[in-house]
Amino acid sequence: MPAQNRNRRDLLRLAALFGAEGFAPWNVSAQSRVKPRASADAVIFLNLQGGPSQMDMFDVKMGKWAPENRDVRMTKFGYSMPYGFLPKTIEHLEKLTVVRSAQAWETVHSRGQYYLQTGHAVSPARIKESPSIGSVVAYEYKERRRSRDFLPPFVSMNYQPTTMYGPLQGEGCLPADCAPLTLDLAQKNLPFFVEEKDRARLLHRWEMLQRSDSSRAALDDNSPAGMRRFESFSRSVFQMMNNPAMAGVLKVSDDERKLYGSSSFGDACVIARNMVAADAGAKFLMVTQPGWDHHSNIYGKDNKGGLYKNCPEFDAAFAALLGDLERMKLLDRTLVIAMGEFGRTPGGLTPVAGREHYADTMFAVFAGAGVRGGRVMGATDAECAKITEFGWSAKRPVYTEDACATIYSVLGIDWSKRITKTPSGRDFLYVDPAAGTKVVNFREVSDLFG
Repeated sequence: MPAQNRNRRDLLRLAALFGAEGFAPWNVSAQSRVKPRASADAVIFLNLQGGPSQMDMFDVKMGKWAPENRDVRMTKFGYSMPYGFLPKTIEHLEKLTVVRSAQAWETVHSRGQYYLQTGHAVSPARIKESPSIGSVVAYEYKERRRSRDFLPPFVSMNYQPTTMYGPLQGEGCLPADCAPLTLDLAQKNLPFFVEEKDRARLLHRWEMLQRSDSSRAALDDNSPAGMRRFESFSRSVFQMMNNPAMAGVLKVSDDERKLYGSSSFGDACVIARNMVAADAGAKFLMVTQPGWDHHSNIYGKDNKGGLYKNCPEFDAAFAALLGDLERMKLLDRTLVIAMGEFGRTPGGLTPVAGREHYADTMFAVFAGAGVRGGRVMGATDAECAKITEFGWSAKRPVYTEDACATIYSVLGIDWSKRITKTPSGRDFLYVDPAAGTKVVNFREVSDLFG
């Protein structure tokens, strides 16, 4: 059918045939004048998968339900923290702004994780075409890549895709080279470096592959998405494998592993630190710590399991990451965020000694890239059931979209941009004001910065 005779129905039929990944966005434009902060070279996003208990961690509350060994004390900054759960993190409070007025839109894990990874509400018609925050960052940095950059801009570590949490969100309608590099530290999945003695052999095999597989040279924007994604992935992997510095990036020494908590989450934080230190093109690093969905035995049995497992792993890795970034003079140019998809129900525990999903209160923690530390933003009531003070200039809760705008801003990205002429025909807004239940004027949380 001639192009001039195609109507909207034909285009939708083509979209259904090839999938959203088969299309590339035709235009990206800004809708308003915003001035990105550009205070960071990279973002490390700690995804606390499952929804951590805000009243036991960064918005600690007292109650008959709480074990005594949480050791809640007043800090020198004038707010309480659980020294029994987060002793190492408390040593770094001067670097942190703790947001206690954060709120979620969702209470279902898969929808909440989608929100956390994309900054957008779930739209069944657009799930395949909507890119993740990391992929948008990768897209924005395509033209800024330097010849010496060998790391992909978007890296995701330890995310476990399940029916409950949903898949890792990727590039959507953006080009294949905006997809994330995925690493699973629990499985020791680190195949991206080559011993120096094997480098000549690698180069020889790569050259043979290029000569023998002529289909690679023929790929263009109309080629099947799977083939383009595979080609992009293979070139990215070759670039990493062919760089001698890759071995150092993926190295976790025994001493580092112990310092970071001897866990796969800690190992991933070491590698995230290494990638930032390498200054080799990695811009958005998402590190997932699973296991925060404590519907039962939130304090474990005999104080074993539950928060007694998750908190020490988080505490060691988070504190060591902040300390190392500061020591290496990288924290001023790295934004670190820790948050989950929602909070937990307030008040007493359930009959099975746990807490359910809760959207009205949750925490988010920010450090680095100009964030002014040693303080709390917002407040909740005695049971952590509702927000009593917002603590910032917008005079409303801090939502995922605000965190998303802040990420774009510190990386020098105009968060008012939109991608037009997508497969569905609906613009993709980097930060969409049409949220879960209402329209909100989302923006960078500028009050974080001092």
